[in-house]
Amino acid sequence: MAFNRFRPTSHFIPPHSWSNDPCGAVYIPETKEYRICYQWNPGTTRGGNSAWGMARSKDLVTWEDCSPALRNGATYDRLGVFSGSIVSRIVDGRRVLFLFYTSVSAVPIHWSLPYLDGCESQSVAFSTDYGNSWQRYEHNPLMTIPPKLERTTGWRDPFVSKWEPMSKLLGVDSSMNYMMIASGERGRGPQLLLYQSNDLLDWQPTCTLLEVEANAKITPTSELNFGMNFECASFFTIGERHYIIVGIEEDKTSKRHDGHALLWLSGTLSLQNGKPKFEITSHGQLDHGIAYAAHIFRDAEGRILQLGWANEAANREAVEKQGWAGLLTHPKELYEISVPISQVEGDMDRWNIDESSVTMTTLGMRLAPQVSQLRQSQTAPITSLEGLRSLRSTNYDISATFRNTSGTERFVFNVRESPSSAEVTKIVFDLANHRISIHRSRSSLENLGESSPDEGKFFLLSGEDLDVRIVVDNSIIEVFANERFAVTSRVYPSLESSRGVSWDFGGFAENGVEVSCWEGLKGAWPTRRESAAGIEEVMTEKVVRDEKHRMTANELELVHA
Repeated sequence: MAFNRFRPTSHFIPPHSWSNDPCGAVYIPETKEYRICYQWNPGTTRGGNSAWGMARSKDLVTWEDCSPALRNGATYDRLGVFSGSIVSRIVDGRRVLFLFYTSVSAVPIHWSLPYLDGCESQSVAFSTDYGNSWQRYEHNPLMTIPPKLERTTGWRDPFVSKWEPMSKLLGVDSSMNYMMIASGERGRGPQLLLYQSNDLLDWQPTCTLLEVEANAKITPTSELNFGMNFECASFFTIGERHYIIVGIEEDKTSKRHDGHALLWLSGTLSLQNGKPKFEITSHGQLDHGIAYAAHIFRDAEGRILQLGWANEAANREAVEKQGWAGLLTHPKELYEISVPISQVEGDMDRWNIDESSVTMTTLGMRLAPQVSQLRQSQTAPITSLEGLRSLRSTNYDISATFRNTSGTERFVFNVRESPSSAEVTKIVFDLANHRISIHRSRSSLENLGESSPDEGKFFLLSGEDLDVRIVVDNSIIEVFANERFAVTSRVYPSLESSRGVSWDFGGFAENGVEVSCWEGLKGAWPTRRESAAGIEEVMTEKVVRDEKHRMTANELELVHA
């Protein structure tokens, strides 16, 4: 049936309807479980962001649906509860979760449109029972007026966290909380605004941490630009380096899906005229394909993990028929890669150079270690190239290493391939031209999805092997290379027989390739009934609504007592 035709089984995906940004991911030590929220618009395959859907997990790969954390309210958030983040704190000996979100009371909101007075404000809800129920703060919204007023292009997606290097720079206690809001000013360009609070309720402006010109190149040599407006920004520090993850809204000339790009920025913090500023020292794309709206959180072991939204790339008619739209990418781990200094012509924007240690460092990205739990299968993995030719599946995980390359090879994996190759999606690692591409021109005979490639540049270092990982889960494909390149794509094969895998390595010696393939990945939703019928009530219990669930001042005093 249409509902299941292109539906992944091993990914985080809402039970039905439209979904987009991941938000509010948090680990709760007392219950030893994760809660992840996402933007959800039940009853339609079109965006509207009328709820924070929620699910819980013990392992980050198998999930159980929960009641929505938030739905639209009656006044300041009557038209949307937009993206944000969840902060976990111990208050008076008990766990309290603070859910920060952008409350919306007027639409449409877009960088290209006049900014509507009061459309966006910042609000909070609380949970004292580990995320099972939520209550809005009586004195919401926390902030109501963007600093640029009618010149604003956006003011949303509050990301809240402690940031000890920032506190040290400002000379304040390390327990200070910071809120980053993605924004922009019409006639100037995108901005990142920083606020601070001791109690997570009274927020005061800290600075405009990053301010850039619209459509300006990140550096003179960069292929990337800052677009027109920022969205879904977050921050973290690894060692001595500070990082910002940010979504870019590009102008109408953009060739990217939905006009979106997903960037990471590395830089330094300093005081300029008494105000903190972020100076960019290196940068790159966090994903070269369809993934967007990155959300950052830490797992139980303290790793920095990142989720993203994979939108549909199918035509509107196909999406309407299937009854759902969008899912989350597998969680990625973000970390640092340090290697001996070498000059990589055309790719030095991504590296921080440290002459004293003779090393250069960049942000690494790889599938979170928890994702490997999906490889549990009753059958042994395929460990030969010939074995791949017998694979007939829409759900598998391939790891491959190419050793002793010359740097001029072109390696191709063909996936979702029909027996006659009438339909095929080609994953191309073109070392000579420094590109990794997912070619979709022949992915669908019925032209159900986009045909342009999802691709980005990739440079091997001197003497480096090529390590790749390819995850195929029906309509979503995630590709990684050398733990510093990622590209996510969506494909919609028309033929039921498009389940084959093949390869073309252009004469490269097979004994120089090590491959493993796990077929039949574990299902992410073991207790969910995956069908279009009977699911409308799955997430309606304990719905948070209006005045009934607003936290009063007296109740809040108990929380902070």
